[in-house]
Amino acid sequence: MNIVVTERDKKLLRLVACLAIIVIFGMYLIRPAMENHETLQNEYDAAEQKQQEYQTQIAALATIDDIIAQNEAALDTASEKYYKSDLETRQMDDIITGIALENGLFPQSLTLTEAAPGAVSAYLTEQEAAQTDSSADTSSDTESADSTDDTSAAPVQPVNCVYIGTATISAQGAVTQWLNFLDEVEHRYKGLRVTNFSIADYDYVENNTQAVSTNLITGTLEIYMCVSDKEADA
Repeated sequence: MNIVVTERDKKLLRLVACLAIIVIFGMYLIRPAMENHETLQNEYDAAEQKQQEYQTQIAALATIDDIIAQNEAALDTASEKYYKSDLETRQMDDIITGIALENGLFPQSLTLTEAAPGAVSAYLTEQEAAQTDSSADTSSDTESADSTDDTSAAPVQPVNCVYIGTATISAQGAVTQWLNFLDEVEHRYKGLRVTNFSIADYDYVENNTQAVSTNLITGTLEIYMCVSDKEADA
């Protein structure tokens, strides 16, 4: 039996072959390429999102640097009234003795103690007063009053960055000279504070011939020093 392939059949076969090639090409070339393109697009989107996150973090770092710089400047300003942590005993002696001599006092002795972490007593007094007022305002019933009293009784912890040394000076001089000493310490030496003093009559013989009556003044001062966190932890 002879099979006659007409021209129409040949065209149909060519069409079927072309369709088969297109299908095979689509399945093994175009479809993987599209899937690969989708994968690459997803990776690109993820990378772009990560880049935006990095840019946001970089901008935040710049903001943090500004905040750190502002805090350091504020710390420098706040610590101006304090002496530096490396203040030596000799320097403390020179400062206090110098103030006494400038105001006409004659120092007889000066005793210094080593600086230690602490809090300014005047600040503690203000805190205790505030806590007492708060306790009085919130004592509407017994339980709340008891809990408030327990809270107010809690000691205030020392501030790590503030070190306090003490100095006790004894000097001869007039009361007016000591008052001038107090005024100068208050207005010019913010890192010093006189905590207490006493004045007693003092008589002595000058040049073995002349009796002199004056005052013997004994005062205690606190010396405030600013210490960095690294120095405090050392």
